[in-house]
Amino acid sequence: MATSWFVDPELKPTAFTASYVCNNLSKHGETMAYASVDDVVYVDTTHTPYRTHKLPCAEKSAVHQVRFCTLKNLVVIVVASDNGIQIYDSTGEETLSEIALKDIVGGDVEAGDYLYCQGICSVHMKEPRLVVGTSLGKLLVIGKEEEAKSGEGSRFEVCKTLTEHDEAICCVESSLDGTLLASSDMSGAILIRNPGDGFEVTHRIVSTGYPATSMTFMAENWLVAGFLTGCLRLYNPESFHLHAEVAAHTRAITALDAHNEFAVSVSEDTFMNIWEISSSKPGAAPRVKLVSSQPVPNDLLTGVVFVSTNNLLTAAYDSAHLKFWSPE
Repeated sequence: MATSWFVDPELKPTAFTASYVCNNLSKHGETMAYASVDDVVYVDTTHTPYRTHKLPCAEKSAVHQVRFCTLKNLVVIVVASDNGIQIYDSTGEETLSEIALKDIVGGDVEAGDYLYCQGICSVHMKEPRLVVGTSLGKLLVIGKEEEAKSGEGSRFEVCKTLTEHDEAICCVESSLDGTLLASSDMSGAILIRNPGDGFEVTHRIVSTGYPATSMTFMAENWLVAGFLTGCLRLYNPESFHLHAEVAAHTRAITALDAHNEFAVSVSEDTFMNIWEISSSKPGAAPRVKLVSSQPVPNDLLTGVVFVSTNNLLTAAYDSAHLKFWSPE
């Protein structure tokens, strides 16, 4: 069992509690955002104490995820909710666009369907795109409207709808180089797409019966996926065959983040584990090694981000503070 890197965390009050949704902490530079029931909380960490405010919203609904996304030089905050998709400027003060889910998929809705959006990422390509998942298994590819090239007053539109998933989307993630898009659904299936080839499906990772609740790409496009079972799996970037599997947690993994050769996982089991995923020599396949295991008693952890190589922030359900973790 690995020991912990960290001393007792520093509490950072934020005034608003975090929701119980997976991947519920997003970071860009010195700013953070997380879901709080039907609100989104923006956190500016350059102030002491942290300065927070809620994002403006004309029509509130349950928020399933919030994430900072970058489209070339434009940074936006994307919110996935019951209503659909809301896009804000990087300060969280101006609404840039609202896309109602029922307007996009209205013809496909059957009686009793629960409509919501979940799973957000940006894809770094020549014409960068946002991708947002839906409860109908569709992925919405979103681009800026041609007449709104500047950052100010940007408008966004759905330019493509991707199918292939049969169940609700859990999470989506893109590689740093923009060549791969991974999406998971409630059945446990993971699809890999090539954004440069019209988002065609290139690989299918067979369902295990339990969904991947969080995913992140490492160096050289190795895919790390955390599952409802607490398993952490590493997939080969060429074939997307399973390369390694670790019983990382005893309950569901709720969030992942990556920094250099390290990945961090948090779980309903109240542990924050850090994994080193690296090769012993050039050209060799990477190994997965647990390098830090930190119990976080009484916290139902829902979000984690690297602030730097050794510093992290965590969010926990029903807690009106973040925890800042630094090494001993």
